[in-house]
Amino acid sequence: MDIVTFIIRLIICFSLSILIGLERQLRHRMVGLRTNVLVCIGSFLFVYLSFGVEAYDLTRIAAQVVSGIGFLGAGVILRDGSKIKGLNTAATLWCVAAIGALCASGLVIEATLGTLFVLLSNIILRLISLFIMGKVKASLKEKYTIKISCKKEKEEKVRTNFAKIIDKNDLVLNSMERSEITEEEIKLKAIMVTSTPSKVEMVINKISTDPGVIKITWEHEKESKTDNEDSDEE
Repeated sequence: MDIVTFIIRLIICFSLSILIGLERQLRHRMVGLRTNVLVCIGSFLFVYLSFGVEAYDLTRIAAQVVSGIGFLGAGVILRDGSKIKGLNTAATLWCVAAIGALCASGLVIEATLGTLFVLLSNIILRLISLFIMGKVKASLKEKYTIKISCKKEKEEKVRTNFAKIIDKNDLVLNSMERSEITEEEIKLKAIMVTSTPSKVEMVINKISTDPGVIKITWEHEKESKTDNEDSDEE
């Protein structure tokens, strides 16, 4: 191929990679403008080499580019406790390399469309993902454990009052356990599930005013967890 064709394709490759790199850079991701451009150009040069030399299989070098990008992508994936970061960045690098390979092969229109869809995935689908995750988090239920210490002779009254308060606030009582602390003091352990923490606080405030209650403590934990994850940890 002549040098003019090489330059035109290289410029197109460079321009398309800049679009993706700018999106990454503007969102302050670990792999920004320069890295995306370099990966795309590197992929372009390797694949273009197949057309510049006599080769029986023009796809052999491109296949090695795919493997090489796999190792590069693995380097940007980090584990932070239960979360995994960098998956989207690694996938974007993979796509950028493919765009470079398409440009080198002369498939400029396909490379342009590929760039468009990568940008749509990183921008539009991100917003949709955040919207869905927001809905999921809003519907997550939390488990609350309330421990009430009360006078033994007031136990029945405290139980009745507690049940009325729970029912009035539309809370779900999973279980209630009773244990004796002393001959005069009883501990009630109630487990509730709700998606509205403010209602639990209301129950605690109301039951704590009962004259039979000596002490009240509570704690809560997530009943279910969803790590996006793609919680958009890119």
